[in-house]
Amino acid sequence: MAECTQRKSLLIFLGICFIAIIVKLVSLQIFQGQRYFRLSEANHIRKVYTPGARGKILDRNNNPLADTRPSFALSIIPCEIDLRTITKLNKIVELDSNKINTLIHDQTYLRTPIKVKRDIDIQIASQIEELLSELPGVTIEIEPVRIYPCSETSAHIIGYLGEITSEELKSDSFYKPWHYVGRHGLEAIYEKYLRGQDGIRYTEIDALGRELGPIPEKREILPEPGCDIVLTIDIELQKLAYTLLSQYQRGAVVGLDLKDGGVLCLVSYPSFNPELLTKGIPYKEWVRLTSDKSAPLINRAISAVYSPGSTIKPAISLLALEKNIISENTRFNPCYGEFHFGNRIFRCLGKHGSLILHDAIVYSCNVYFYQLALKLGLDKYSEFLSFWEIDRKTGIDLPGEKRGNIPNRSYLDTKYGKNRWTSGLLVNYGVGQGEILVTPLRLALIYSALAQEGEYYQPHLLKEIRKSDSVIYRYQPQKKLLPVSKYSCEIIKNALCDVVSYGTGWGASIPDISVAGKTGTAENPPRRDHAWFVGYAPANNPEVLFCAIVENVGKGGAYAAPIVRELIKKYFQQRDSVAHE
Repeated sequence: MAECTQRKSLLIFLGICFIAIIVKLVSLQIFQGQRYFRLSEANHIRKVYTPGARGKILDRNNNPLADTRPSFALSIIPCEIDLRTITKLNKIVELDSNKINTLIHDQTYLRTPIKVKRDIDIQIASQIEELLSELPGVTIEIEPVRIYPCSETSAHIIGYLGEITSEELKSDSFYKPWHYVGRHGLEAIYEKYLRGQDGIRYTEIDALGRELGPIPEKREILPEPGCDIVLTIDIELQKLAYTLLSQYQRGAVVGLDLKDGGVLCLVSYPSFNPELLTKGIPYKEWVRLTSDKSAPLINRAISAVYSPGSTIKPAISLLALEKNIISENTRFNPCYGEFHFGNRIFRCLGKHGSLILHDAIVYSCNVYFYQLALKLGLDKYSEFLSFWEIDRKTGIDLPGEKRGNIPNRSYLDTKYGKNRWTSGLLVNYGVGQGEILVTPLRLALIYSALAQEGEYYQPHLLKEIRKSDSVIYRYQPQKKLLPVSKYSCEIIKNALCDVVSYGTGWGASIPDISVAGKTGTAENPPRRDHAWFVGYAPANNPEVLFCAIVENVGKGGAYAAPIVRELIKKYFQQRDSVAHE
């Protein structure tokens, strides 16, 4: 009887076990079958992102200013690599151990290759390729890297790239951890056009993680290159401006196409190597760059402000004519080389005697303009500066643009205390010194309007955007018009023409090309003066304008005017060369 009971219990137990096994099999096959299929697939399928090349940045003649070239990148697959492999790799190529340890720790289950060393030497890449069978979780890939053929020459325009941050990854799902993004200049402004779209390919791997080949059932998604950005820049003018400035310690040049506001050149000196910043600059080099007193990272053409010196005289004179405060024949007390106001003496560069407005501009007589400023008064003077929008940004498509400064009554009360400033400041403002501050680009725009009787264009660097050789966007020039009369403009323009013909700007004169312009010498105590020159040509039908400033050298006519002369010569040589082809 007892034996029968034991047999019966055993049968019941075996029955329960059988039912449990059946239930488990049903669960695995039916209810969790898809999940385990996916896990199985992941064990022998690797998803590999193929990078889409970043778009090019080209000058107006299709010369590359930013491009890409193929390079080798070392990647690791966090879920496959081990510490022994990392040790082996470190004997071949120096790796950022902290970065790799973080990857392994934070993304242990990630089966996608992550780049840990980029742009590696071909010999190192070959050495690693030969050892791949001994290096599980390691791959060598080919990817495009950014290059800047013109390097320092156009660094302040083009900018540079940098590795994406964790915050950027969270805010934009387009990006992956290995992406680079525009960090400055046009690389940053047009990031969404320039960036390429990664492709995806699926490859079969063996038990050791080695790739066996593509999987036919999974269609490859091809990478898409980014759009090409075409600029208004003329790289030959850009190079020449850089070369001319490099004779000195610091300076900037802006060149404008007066027909549409396109920037022909925009140079700041000294400069920097954008590839060095894109690759990841060593700490010591970064400290050296940021502590350099010449501030090579600053774009002086749009981010530095200077006193305009005598270049402001024609702009103020034009408005004084418009308001009938003076006429073209107005004379003030004669110039004897100095002007007494209160207990101060204000100097002039010569003894010009009695002058009308035309000659006061041609010879840049300070005594004439000291008296004009006093006649206008502070409120009218600051109103005239506001007319020229000195304290506003131009809106050029570059980051980091600064506003200039207008020393109006409110400004002076804040700086010196309520009514605790004197009219001696105004005398100084009459010749563009003191707290009047302007960027080279803004000054170039003021002279664009002077040259074209109030008409000028919004300055811009973008010409068009191309996708696969098709233009998808073309910049439309934005014309602006200031309310000034042709009569007053002609008076000023005639004077600017004679500034170059026989006045202070003769250093910009060119045989067979009529040039008009104005010199400026901005005081910068205790150091030497800054040299300015703004010039355009042809004087009677302006096409092109250049504005140059050279820091701490002296007179504008001696240092800045010859730079503008060479750029105008180059512009017309190129234009005539194209016309004869």
